[in-house]
Amino acid sequence: MNFDNGVFLGLFIAEGNVHKTMITITNNDETIRSFVKGWFTKFNIKYVEKSRINKANGTTTTIVGRSCVMAEFITKLVGRGAENKHIPNEAYISNSDFVKGLLSGYISGDGHVSQNSIESSSCSKRLTEDIAFLCSRLGVFAKTSKSQLKSNNFGTKNI
Repeated sequence: MNFDNGVFLGLFIAEGNVHKTMITITNNDETIRSFVKGWFTKFNIKYVEKSRINKANGTTTTIVGRSCVMAEFITKLVGRGAENKHIPNEAYISNSDFVKGLLSGYISGDGHVSQNSIESSSCSKRLTEDIAFLCSRLGVFAKTSKSQLKSNNFGTKNI
């Protein structure tokens, strides 16, 4: 459990998806994509980079890593699907470098840093609470709130 593995896990929780044979992380930031490609390379996981244009958000770029073993490991570790993802129990007893990496990766994907705050969002109440708890390990205390969209740019019926 080191900083880079924490970053990768945080990015996956924020921006990732998993299938039986692959792990995907979607992000348009070149720095993030380079990190993900480097992480896959370090573990000898073959990957491809795919870009597509969608009507709602413009170009979307995804890194797809192919590994049945890693896909199963990630699923068991942090869950699958945005509403089911969570911080693994191991993070609560891990070293602070791993925690810092995990938070850095997560906030890079589903958050931002402003002048006076760090903000993140999730459709998973458990994940929101998990992130707040990890922040408290580092002396950063959170205020959580709930909001509900009435519509989105994808035309989703049940938000």
